[in-house]
Amino acid sequence: DHPDLEPIWAAAAQNDLSILLHTFTVAPPYAPGGLDTWDNLWLQRSAAHPWCGMRNMASIIGSGVMDRYPDLRVGVLEAGHGWLPFWVKRLDEHQISIPSALPKLAQTPSEYVSSGRYFQSIEMSEGQEVTKSVIDILGEDILMYASDYPHGESWFPISIDTVMAWDGIPESAKKKLFWDNAMRYYRRYGSG
Repeated sequence: DHPDLEPIWAAAAQNDLSILLHTFTVAPPYAPGGLDTWDNLWLQRSAAHPWCGMRNMASIIGSGVMDRYPDLRVGVLEAGHGWLPFWVKRLDEHQISIPSALPKLAQTPSEYVSSGRYFQSIEMSEGQEVTKSVIDILGEDILMYASDYPHGESWFPISIDTVMAWDGIPESAKKKLFWDNAMRYYRRYGSG
């Protein structure tokens, strides 16, 4: 949400490009959960991505970027997804309780997230029940599968078979997870 990023938001909106956030950086400014936990790889890998995903989402929504660029699509990848329901509810609550901390927003954070302009990749390790609860609370149009291939920590191709076998997720939601949501997110690349 820094003013220096305004040309990036504008260019993305003007050229129908998606903004993809991979949550944290190992260069200044350091985000919490990155280098401050580097001596504990378990803590760093467990915490850095979700913490930074939450912060990035809140910054983009809370700064009014989504209002200034109504066609902008934003996605957060490799940050988990189970935190989405509680986080957007918490952001909604604080928009009401401390409105002076934000610019006047056209919608609540949960409305921005559910508007079809915000996307989040799923983490296979969070499982079927967590994924289903996110879909039940926020809808089928947010989550998308991402393999993380060829990254060394990728579970591809096992992750495809695992997620496809989740019988508690409706087929309509699986189609969106594996295809429709990514095509809407990267729509410029899917129209050819």
